[in-house]
Amino acid sequence: MEIDAGRKLIMPGVIDAHAHLYDPNYTHRDDFLTSTTAAAAGGVTTAILMPLDSPILTPEDVRKTIAVGEKNSLIDFSLHAGNMTSEAIEKIQSISALGVKSFKAFTCSPYMLNEQMMERFMLEVKKIGGIAFVHAEDEETLKKSKNGLLKKNRKDPLAHAESRPSEAEKKAIKNVIKLAKNTACNLHIAHVSSRQGVNLVKRAKETNIQVTAETCPHFLIFTKEDMKRLGPYLKINPSLKSEEDLEALWSGLSSGAIDIVATDHAPGTKKEKEIGWNDIWAAQTGIPGIETLLPLMLNEGVAKRRLTLMRMAELLCSKPAKIFGLYPKKGIIGEGSDADLVMIDLRKKMTIKSEKLHYKVGWTPYEGMKVKGAPVMTISKGVVIAEDGEVLGKPGHGKFLRMSPSRPA
Repeated sequence: MEIDAGRKLIMPGVIDAHAHLYDPNYTHRDDFLTSTTAAAAGGVTTAILMPLDSPILTPEDVRKTIAVGEKNSLIDFSLHAGNMTSEAIEKIQSISALGVKSFKAFTCSPYMLNEQMMERFMLEVKKIGGIAFVHAEDEETLKKSKNGLLKKNRKDPLAHAESRPSEAEKKAIKNVIKLAKNTACNLHIAHVSSRQGVNLVKRAKETNIQVTAETCPHFLIFTKEDMKRLGPYLKINPSLKSEEDLEALWSGLSSGAIDIVATDHAPGTKKEKEIGWNDIWAAQTGIPGIETLLPLMLNEGVAKRRLTLMRMAELLCSKPAKIFGLYPKKGIIGEGSDADLVMIDLRKKMTIKSEKLHYKVGWTPYEGMKVKGAPVMTISKGVVIAEDGEVLGKPGHGKFLRMSPSRPA
């Protein structure tokens, strides 16, 4: 097969390392078919599935999820196990044998592991050469903040942002970094949202602690002030922060303090979101993001000269593959790697519109945003699965990817 790329550029297929693609109890929001259709249209050729509310805590959970994925997915996928409980720590060895080496844990509700359990968890993950993938917000700080707002009968959208202050992220990241140092476990910190988080990760790396971190497009584009306009459609955990935090995250991406950009793709229906205008606490948490990941990074990162093309490719392709044991099969263009490729047109301008996206929920927080730079062809394992916005891939093309034991990226 020959394809004339003309003046367009070719890069490795994008890897979304944090995506809630499928939950058997919430298929009205998304499923393997719809989420990976959106991924293919957006230049994402590999996704690592993150549990939402239905846990992946036993070998049987892993097998069931893989079976559904290999029947319906258009792209290759891997799995994070979780959300970890004290009982599930005993299953880490048996889950690892199936090729899952990353385990999601929380320092806060609703899946909180206390400090003692978190240390025990990291010790077990260390034994199998895995990754402790941690949502880091301090439970005590979150409770205190929310209770104060509830006493004032605050139900407006901004109350959610105020209920999850930067201090909660700072305390939790500082503590899990300490535990990672004590256990020599590979730590990955999910969705860093604050300048304090960036600084803590940077300092940990300078002292050779094995920590990596991600941020998400929504933290690079929106601030809590945008909740006045979009309200519950921007209800996410951690919450949006300030303009200063946004700029610190871009700086962290450029310097290497932050390793990857992932979406935390977690769509909710319009009905589940709209209720939040009257009561933000009742609204679903999360936003769709997998289809817009690459266009947003091309526009906000490359076109605005915050990132070079090579650095963007590291953030979206090679680094997530290295962190999660998929390299060199994924993440690069090279002999022996899968032919996962994205053709991008840096000159193409488009306006993001929900009607042109492939999400089941039918909305995007980036509605009306004008971007420069877009994927125009997606190739998975040598097969064209999307071209000029039309998805050509077939369910079942995607296969489960076993993770290799993690090594310092």
